Amino acid sequence: MIPTPFKLMSSGKAEAVMQLILRLVAWYNAWKPINELGPTILSAYTLAFQTHIFSIFPPSFSRGFKQLIASTIDLVSSSSPPPWAILQDLSSTEQQPRPDHMLWTSCETLGLLERYESLISSWDEPMLPKLRDWMTEKIVPWMIMPYARGARSADEARAMLQGVGSRFDYHVCKTLCDLRNKKRLLHPGADTKDILTQYVSIIRCLRIIDPPGVLLYKVADPIRKYLRERPDTIRCIVASLVGDGESGDSLVDENEPIQPLQQMQADDYTDPNWEPEPIDAGPGKPCVVWPSDVISTLVSIYDSKDLFVKELQVLLTQRLLAVKDGNYERERRNIEILKIRFGEAALQVCEVMLRDMTDSRRIDQHVQAQKPMPLHPTIISKHFWPPLQTNSFTMPGQFREIQESYAREYHLFKPDKKLHWLSHLGTIKLDIELQDRTVSAEVPPLEASIIELFSQKDTWTVEQLVVELKSVEKTAILKALTTWVDFGVLKEEDADRYKLLEIAEAAPSGPKAPSRQAPVVEEVAPALGVQQQQAEQMKVFWKFIEGMLTNLGALPLARIQAMLKFAPGYDRTIDQLAEFMEAARREGLVQVRDGMWRLCR
Repeated sequence: MIPTPFKLMSSGKAEAVMQLILRLVAWYNAWKPINELGPTILSAYTLAFQTHIFSIFPPSFSRGFKQLIASTIDLVSSSSPPPWAILQDLSSTEQQPRPDHMLWTSCETLGLLERYESLISSWDEPMLPKLRDWMTEKIVPWMIMPYARGARSADEARAMLQGVGSRFDYHVCKTLCDLRNKKRLLHPGADTKDILTQYVSIIRCLRIIDPPGVLLYKVADPIRKYLRERPDTIRCIVASLVGDGESGDSLVDENEPIQPLQQMQADDYTDPNWEPEPIDAGPGKPCVVWPSDVISTLVSIYDSKDLFVKELQVLLTQRLLAVKDGNYERERRNIEILKIRFGEAALQVCEVMLRDMTDSRRIDQHVQAQKPMPLHPTIISKHFWPPLQTNSFTMPGQFREIQESYAREYHLFKPDKKLHWLSHLGTIKLDIELQDRTVSAEVPPLEASIIELFSQKDTWTVEQLVVELKSVEKTAILKALTTWVDFGVLKEEDADRYKLLEIAEAAPSGPKAPSRQAPVVEEVAPALGVQQQQAEQMKVFWKFIEGMLTNLGALPLARIQAMLKFAPGYDRTIDQLAEFMEAARREGLVQVRDGMWRLCR
C-alpha cells in the first residue's frame, strides 16, 4: 500500500512534501546500522537508501520541493510558522529554533540539498538587482539556518557568514563559479577540450564583469592549475591552434585578430595611471597584468612556450605524413599564422619539415623519370623532424628489391646522401591475385610483409613468422594475421598456424551467418609525442644518474640536478627529475631515505 505522503504529493503542496521528507527520515533512522559497525557500513547504507528513494520519486516531487523551499524565504519576517512547520517541545529556558530547522536537517540527512541544488538556487525571475536592496533584511538571516545553523551564538553565525555582504556581486559570481567548476568541471570524467572551452568562456565573461581581474584570478587560477596537471592539455590547445574550424568548437575566435603571444607583465609602478589592487584581491594574487589575447592566456598556463612548439612539430609531422595528394596549403597557412604568434625562430624547424615534403615529391618525380617504380617514399631530414616510431624489421621478397632499386637511383641523384628506410611506416596498396579472385587492400607494411611471405609457401606458424621478421613482436604479427583473416585471404587452421586460401571458402548459410566486411586497419602515429620523447631522453640521462650514484654513493636530488646540468641536452626541471626518480624507485632501480637517493643492490 502506498504511504499517505505519496498520495498527498499529487496536490503539489509544501505540506505534503514536508510530511514525505519526515517519513523518509523516520525510515532512515529506523533502519540505520548501529555506529559500532563503522563508517563504511553506514556510508554504504546511506548511499543505497538515497539511491532508492531518488529512483521512486514521482515527477511532481521536484515541483513540490521547490515550492517548499521557496516558502522558507518568508520565515524571517513572518510572525506565525507555516502550516508544515513542526515545533519542538522545549523548556521555557531554551530558545525555540526556527520553524525550518527540522526541514534543513532532514534534507541534509537524505541528501536532498546536493541532489536538488539547482532547484534550491534557482529563481523564477532575475534576483540579482533586487538582492542588493533587501539582502541584509532577508537573505543573510535566512542563510543562517542552511549554512550556519551549527552556530551557538549570533557572533559565531556572523563569523560564518563574514564577507557575504562585502562586494556582493563578486562573492556571488565566485561562489557560483567555484561550485560549478569543482563539482561539474574539474574532475577526471570531464573531457580536456570541454574544460578548455569552459575556461575560455570564463575568461571572456569575467573580463566584462570584473575588469580589474580579481575575480578572474580567483576563479581561473584553480582551472589553470588543474589543466597543467592534465597530460593532454598541450595537445588539445595545439590541435585547436592548427584546426580548420570545421568542427565549430575551436577555442580560437576567427574574428579575433592574429597577434604575437603576450606575456604576463608585472605592474608598472611608474605609470601615473597605475591603481592598486582592490581590497578583495588578497595577498595571494600576483601583481601581474593578464594577456588580453585568449591564445596567450592558454599558452601562459605553462612556464615556457617550448612545450607548445614541440607539440606543434609532432602534430605537423602527423598531418604532413598523412597527406597523400601533395596538397600542403592548409599546413603552409597554419605555419604562417603560427609564425605570427610564436615568432619565426620557433617555427624554423616546421619550415624545414614543409620544405622536405615538397622536395620529396620533386626527388620522387626525378627517380620515377629515370626508372619507373611502384614506390613513392617520403624523404625527410633526420635531424629536423621529431623522433619517429622506430622498428628495424626488413621488408621481405619483392618489397626489399624495390627499396634497394630505389635507393640506388636516389644515390645517383644525391651522391652525398643515403636512405634509411622506416619500413614500418606508411601504407601499401596491394592486389592479391588468387586462383578464384583478386583481393585489393591498402595495408601497413607489416601486413604486406606477412602476405608476401605467404607467397613463398602456403602455411606459416606464428613462431616461424617471428623468426623470419626478426625484430617484430609476436602480438603485432598476430594482429596483422587477423587483418588478412578478416579479408578472407588467410585461415587459422590450428592454434598459431595459418594457411593461405587460394580458393575462397563458402560462407556459412542461414539467417545468423555473419557478413564479412573489409577490416578497418588502424594507423599508427608516426611521430612520438612530447611525453614519449621526454621519456626516451630521460633513459639516456639515466646512464649519467647511474654513474653518479655508483661512484659517489647516496646523493640528494638537488645535487643530482646540479650535476646533470653538465650533461649535453639536459633541460629538465628539478620537479621533472623528481618524477623520473620516483618512477625509477617504483621499478626497483633506486631507493630513497631521508632525501638521499641510492642504487638498489
